[in-house]
Amino acid sequence: MLNITSNYLPIGINRLLRMHWAVRKKEQAKLIELIREQVEGTAFDTPVHVTYTRKSIRYMDWDNAAGSFKLIGDALVDLGVIPDDNPKVITQFDVRQEKVSRRVEQGFECQICPSSAVS
Repeated sequence: MLNITSNYLPIGINRLLRMHWAVRKKEQAKLIELIREQVEGTAFDTPVHVTYTRKSIRYMDWDNAAGSFKLIGDALVDLGVIPDDNPKVITQFDVRQEKVSRRVEQGFECQICPSSAVS
């Protein structure tokens, strides 16, 4: 099992869709560096179950919250943690939201484990 945590608050899909490609690329690079040291040497070659928890002072619509995983999923592929972020690789994807009281507590948690390990 792999646990990734960060105080980086992922951008929702609504903002991500309207973002200039160069700004998005910088956000992606920043996120890759934040995740890199936590996943060093970890690679899954079997289907996985991902539980993604977004921690924020405000709740989002569920489709926006799920879409905020986009850059994280792309970073996991770029870093070789998973071979792809399609449904054949990520066979189960659970999105959770946790409301926090202060901005300094915002961020995300991502738990990845082989699908066979999930009951």
